[in-house]
Amino acid sequence: MKTVAIFSMIFLGVLTSKSQSDLELAYLKTEAIMQEIADREDIVGVSITIGQADSISFTKGYGLVDRELRVKTQPYHRFRIYSLSKHITAIAAAKLAEDGVLDLDQPVSTYIPFVDQQLALITTRQLIGHISGIRSYEEGEWQKVSDGLCVSPFESILSFAGDSLLFAPGEDYAYTSFGYVLLSAVIEKVAKKPFMDYLSEEILQPLGITRIRLDDGEQVDYLAAKSYEYWKGTMYNARYANNSCKFGGGGLLASTLDIVAFNQQLLNGKLISAETLQMIYTSMKLKDGSETKYGFGLQFDVDEKGRAYAWHSGRSRGGRNALVIYPEQKLIVCISANTNGDGIVIEAETIAKSFLP
Repeated sequence: MKTVAIFSMIFLGVLTSKSQSDLELAYLKTEAIMQEIADREDIVGVSITIGQADSISFTKGYGLVDRELRVKTQPYHRFRIYSLSKHITAIAAAKLAEDGVLDLDQPVSTYIPFVDQQLALITTRQLIGHISGIRSYEEGEWQKVSDGLCVSPFESILSFAGDSLLFAPGEDYAYTSFGYVLLSAVIEKVAKKPFMDYLSEEILQPLGITRIRLDDGEQVDYLAAKSYEYWKGTMYNARYANNSCKFGGGGLLASTLDIVAFNQQLLNGKLISAETLQMIYTSMKLKDGSETKYGFGLQFDVDEKGRAYAWHSGRSRGGRNALVIYPEQKLIVCISANTNGDGIVIEAETIAKSFLP
């Protein structure tokens, strides 16, 4: 399998100029796709932000973030980003590794000596790459995990810590949000401060990003989009969910502006070194040497013209999201909606390609 390393020449890569007419077509195509999404029966409100190099090319809200109060969607509104949280969490771990306080290839028990023996030999890198063997949600478990408030990820890992692994760490790939809950606990232990404090104070605030927060379901948040569920032709207010127990695996609220700004800063070298950035954009490998096409909270692919890109989705009750990044071209597209339903990654990919030469 060909190595997926989509970092090459990232700081020298410059988006080739498009003519004014080409750009106008890209904007028109974006508007048409977003309007089509907004007009769907199972969508209440949706936002998009497109970043190129160090500027915002397009950002706009469609529909409503609160249909009862008729509040129009704006790009600064916060959405439940669910699994897009994983990329931010993985970067936090990479930063700790770069700072020399976390060894990604040491067992978790190095940092959490009291961890259950089932988890003791898993490395932080394996948690990041979904090759730890930790299981995913069982049927009906999502609601159980989403019903209570967790102050620390150490509370949340109790729900799966004693369960058998699906396979020996490093021998296979199995996507799991629980692995990122344990990763959040490792970060909290190594950073010597609460997970969200470290994320906010050491990762986000230095980049000028202050609006990303944990979705604990308790705070009154006038910037948060109200969540909805579509079921059998009817739109309902979403059932209660407190996503705090998911922590870095799916518990964050963020706007599309926040997500794009975060990734722009990464690509522009504002948080981590070029060497660390290359690691982030390189596929994980199993023990047999095969690649997973998954890195630090990102999946990797190549489009029909041979251009490498990264992507991730996130969706569950009251939210669906798509993130597409062309790192060599420094192009980022993020779409978020406040209604659960089918993924919107294909639409984000189509929009991203329209801005490429």
